[in-house]
Amino acid sequence: MKTIITSLAFILVLGLPVSAQWAKTKDNSIPRAADGKPILTAKTPQTREGKPDLSGVWQSDTDPAGLPKGIDTVESITGLNAPRYFVDVTADLKQNEVPFQPAAAAAFVQRLQNMGKDDPTARCQPTGVPAINNIPIPFKIVQTPGLVVILYEDSSVFRQIFMDARKPVADPQPRWMGYSTGRWEGETLVVDSIGFTAKSWLDRIGHTHSEAMRVTERFRRRDLGHLEIEVTIDDPMTYTKPIKYVQKATLVADEDLLEYFCTENEKDVQHYR
Repeated sequence: MKTIITSLAFILVLGLPVSAQWAKTKDNSIPRAADGKPILTAKTPQTREGKPDLSGVWQSDTDPAGLPKGIDTVESITGLNAPRYFVDVTADLKQNEVPFQPAAAAAFVQRLQNMGKDDPTARCQPTGVPAINNIPIPFKIVQTPGLVVILYEDSSVFRQIFMDARKPVADPQPRWMGYSTGRWEGETLVVDSIGFTAKSWLDRIGHTHSEAMRVTERFRRRDLGHLEIEVTIDDPMTYTKPIKYVQKATLVADEDLLEYFCTENEKDVQHYR
């Protein structure tokens, strides 16, 4: 357990950028209370096509309950707070319930023993999917009928989710963000993504995956201010059954993204010498 705590503190302290936003600009389309604050429980906005409009700037909710086995809160060891799945995508499982394949279990233990020093984000490489939706840094969804774009303040990267019924990429070149196609199932946007590089980590304590990983995300906007992303990680080469969790996010009203590049404030390499 000491190894996990040391590793987690190391990654969180070194790996999280400081986010800053534009000066607030009032969005007149958002219902507001008498004091001017957005009514986050207002009705879900709709597009002209009658679909839920997922557009907006979102921030993943912090939820320290269930953080790595034996740790009560991230804040208690680092002074920071973060979404539970940012730290551990298996936070909802008991330690003996994580469905590792033997080689994956060994790789995970090695990453813990290395105190997370091989975490690609600590070297300013992209966070990757699905982990990038779990970090406590804003992201922006731009929705059109044929294409949904997600812009991330983290490393100023983006995703394109094609809604034109195109076929999945055949023999894809592995990428950090993968290749994504989407479809509507009722009020839910279902996104299927493949073609990931195995270099990325699923979380900051080092759960691994292979290039065969398939990620399914189900985006639901419950009301004006609350988004749920149900994630299924299916990778038979790494896990004996899929890993599932739900990341919640809250609308960041009246603000927008700024660019952020880890390399402009990189302070990690000296700790690896």
